[in-house]
Amino acid sequence: MGSYKLEDTRSGLKTLIFTDKKQYRLHSAYDPLKEAERSVDSFVPGRSSLIIVTGIALGYHIKLLKEKYPGHLIIAMEKHSEVKKIVSSVCPENIKNIHIITSVNDLTNLFEEIDISTIRGISTFIHRPSYTLFKEYYDSLLANIKEYISSRFSDLLTRFEFEENWVKNIFSNLHYIYSSIPVSALFGKFKGMPGILVSAGPSLKKNISDLKLLKNKALIASVDTALHVLQKNDISPHIVMTLDSQKHSLQHFTGLKNYDTMLLADMVSYPRIHDYYEGGKIISTTSKYYSDKNGKVKRETTPAWDWIEQFTGPIGDIQSGGSVATSVFDLFLNLGCSPIVLIGQDLAYTGREIHCTGTHHNNGWLPVTGRFLNLETINQNVIRKRKTKYVDAYGGEKKVISDFVFDIYKYWFKDSAEKVGIPVINATEGGARIQNTEEKSLRDIADSIKNPAKSPEEIIASLEKNSTLKLNNPGPLLKGISKALEELNHLKEESSEYIDNSFSDDQILEKINKSSIAKLLAPYLRKTFIYLTKHPELPQEKSSELLANDVIVSSKKLIQLLEYSKQKLEKIR
Repeated sequence: MGSYKLEDTRSGLKTLIFTDKKQYRLHSAYDPLKEAERSVDSFVPGRSSLIIVTGIALGYHIKLLKEKYPGHLIIAMEKHSEVKKIVSSVCPENIKNIHIITSVNDLTNLFEEIDISTIRGISTFIHRPSYTLFKEYYDSLLANIKEYISSRFSDLLTRFEFEENWVKNIFSNLHYIYSSIPVSALFGKFKGMPGILVSAGPSLKKNISDLKLLKNKALIASVDTALHVLQKNDISPHIVMTLDSQKHSLQHFTGLKNYDTMLLADMVSYPRIHDYYEGGKIISTTSKYYSDKNGKVKRETTPAWDWIEQFTGPIGDIQSGGSVATSVFDLFLNLGCSPIVLIGQDLAYTGREIHCTGTHHNNGWLPVTGRFLNLETINQNVIRKRKTKYVDAYGGEKKVISDFVFDIYKYWFKDSAEKVGIPVINATEGGARIQNTEEKSLRDIADSIKNPAKSPEEIIASLEKNSTLKLNNPGPLLKGISKALEELNHLKEESSEYIDNSFSDDQILEKINKSSIAKLLAPYLRKTFIYLTKHPELPQEKSSELLANDVIVSSKKLIQLLEYSKQKLEKIR
């Protein structure tokens, strides 16, 4: 690895030297500050708002970048954490309020604190001595950062695209919270029982038959994509979770053999699934918990849910890492399951396949197959369109094809397995290797587990019989909706006047924020808020007109939605 040492320069400042057979100076031996000034003066970030720095050394260049570009976000990459310790002790002001990362694993925590929507382009400041020493490291990490930010932008666009749909689904599903078991009623009820997380990766077909050995020994929860595959193999998981808000997710539940499995549906899930599914139901909502820079735990709910919760109380949060599988993992933690066992969690294109045979994705392709086009060719064509790479395979002896998206989830499981404090076993028996998990066959797991005092079916059955677990009084929620409808109708009328009387943006926002429906309107107005933030050059008259019109349109949408929800709730009162 080499070592670092400090040395005085002629200017009286310190320089840093890296020794690994040879000595390499990370700053000038004469005047590090003047050297940094020259490099910063020649750097032009253009219109970008994010500056990524390759190497911190003693941070002279970073201090100057902060001073010259105070409105920019600065992220510094550093190969060795020892360097951060040195600069923190010698000249801490140089790196104060700077985000420093040493690996792609740091990105998730970093971007909990950063509003991705404020980033307008990326520029890279090359600290030449650091970069020359570890070029491959910085090139690789920089590429990962850019891909990660691109992925987060994609998530943000997805949020913009689906946020209104999530709110629509939540209010369409709202009456179901009075006929379903809140997921919080299950929390802690499976303490010490193994939890088997079944995903729909290609390797599921290898060991799916062994899953039957665990039916009475462990709680089996599957993602919705895997349900058809399990039922075709005469396996009914105890729980199946659905999270997708889109219509196509209904296909996971069409043509089922039985409804013995409890459906765990997030509030944003497609409403027709509740109507269609004939078995028992559990309801949940997704929230994100994170620590701010002061160490205080923050909770971020699904849009509109924090408003609804004022009248219903909590029904139970499940955190998600971006996929149903990550939500099931968090479910197991809340239930008290240990260990958590992963199967079908390939995180790779094992055998050049995308999903296990039998999922609705594969079945949807069957009608177009023929003499000149088979499933293998279709899978291969899809994979070719993606930016793939080879990663270590399960077992560690071979490689398997993966991509950046799979990598994000692989890091999520790796980090989670390290942090949760209970064993996490990868029994996928294929796919990508997941660090911090123990690799073990499903059959060996089944042989090592004894039957519990109460089976999962017995625990779930006792919860289903307990009618006191369900919410039974929609009265407070109906009152809240009635009040919201009054405010929305009033706001809609006022907004028309704002256009005629040339109210400013701030005046309109003040009116909205004083109302109790600000949280309901926020998802509908978010695009406009961001657009106005990024276009400060718009004339005041134009921007206020844009905002007022959006308030009118959004109010109309919400009124229609709340009236539908109110009608449904009044029927069960």
